[in-house]
Amino acid sequence: MRIWQTLKKHELIKTLLNLGDNARICTLTEPLWAVPYFLFAPFVSVYMSALGLSDAMIGTVGTIYLVSQVVFSLLSGVLTDKLGRRLCTFLFDILSWSVPALLWAFAQDVWWFVAAAIFNGSMRITANSWQMLLIEDEDGGVLVKLYSLINIAANLSAFAVLLSAPLVHRFGLIPTARAFYIFAFLSMTLKFVILFLWGHETRIGKRRLEETRGRSVWSLLEENMAMLGDMLRSPRVMWTIGLLACFAGSKLLTDTFWPLLVVERMGISEASLAFFAAARSAIMLVCFFVISPRVSVDRFKRPLALCFAIQIAAKLLLISAPPGALWLLWVTLAMDAFSFALLNPLTESLQMLSMDPHRRAQMLGLFFAGMLLITSPLGWLGGLLSGIDRSLPFVLASALCALAIWIGLKIDLESV
Repeated sequence: MRIWQTLKKHELIKTLLNLGDNARICTLTEPLWAVPYFLFAPFVSVYMSALGLSDAMIGTVGTIYLVSQVVFSLLSGVLTDKLGRRLCTFLFDILSWSVPALLWAFAQDVWWFVAAAIFNGSMRITANSWQMLLIEDEDGGVLVKLYSLINIAANLSAFAVLLSAPLVHRFGLIPTARAFYIFAFLSMTLKFVILFLWGHETRIGKRRLEETRGRSVWSLLEENMAMLGDMLRSPRVMWTIGLLACFAGSKLLTDTFWPLLVVERMGISEASLAFFAAARSAIMLVCFFVISPRVSVDRFKRPLALCFAIQIAAKLLLISAPPGALWLLWVTLAMDAFSFALLNPLTESLQMLSMDPHRRAQMLGLFFAGMLLITSPLGWLGGLLSGIDRSLPFVLASALCALAIWIGLKIDLESV
């Protein structure tokens, strides 16, 4: 009882207890998505490689995934307003996660992964509508804490990855990965059904449903194009898009090629990747509870620059580490986890605060599209670089982090 009384005084717990219905359901059901995701995530690249895909093919699938996201991003604001946040989230959650999970589970060659990447790219629609469900009925002052709660829910779920190591060791990589994807289909679909049944349309969502009633998708797309002109004239929006593009590109390169690098150079077994994923999540959880509540989006520049600098140092240490230097691998993992734990909620909050609240769904779709147009070639380029030397994708990721520091100093939240 005393422990609960102490926890209730923590800023994040107070935020959770005071959330509205949609935000609370989004947060509490997150483990149903995150548990299966973290079970298969450490093995994505090595699973593809085990099925015969080359580094270049793996990178190309990543680029197809990003191009698919660009297309769906352009439609996301329109469909979110036209269908409503709740229905749009349900429909495209199924298309973007349940369907690809089955394709991954039964994949035989590169074409299965290409098809899954195209479907999975439609997650940009549900990323828009789901975020509207999450934040639209909440006060803007709680955004960093709210996104921290979502990240905590996801990272608590990541400890399920510890189950994967003995399973991969006993049954082999391919059979275990297939089982994880089938489990992902079942668990994620359950989450989508619960959110649809117990969630409700937001206040802004109801207004946008009325405003778009009787209007064609094409007319709404034309309205989006007019809004694009406003965004292009806004320095704050454009700098924020650039910042998030650098962050997303660096994360894509790191997540895709880190397993391949450490398995080859450090002698890490494929099954052991699960332990590193769990350790990373544990470090991030501590940071979310201890450090994130102290970070304010109003004073974001110093923590943003510091975290990107730590990301650069971690990547350069990793690629310069001698073979078998496991202690150095753990140091770089801790640095990456610490910096990412602050960057994720901070950049997501900056993204939302750079937009007009009443046109957020439309702007977010265009925001995603602009960001992804910049990052879409990186998967393909990273694959080519990795084929030459496994270190080169991390050099590129470090350059993107350095660019992000410079861009972050340009963002002014007070500007229009």
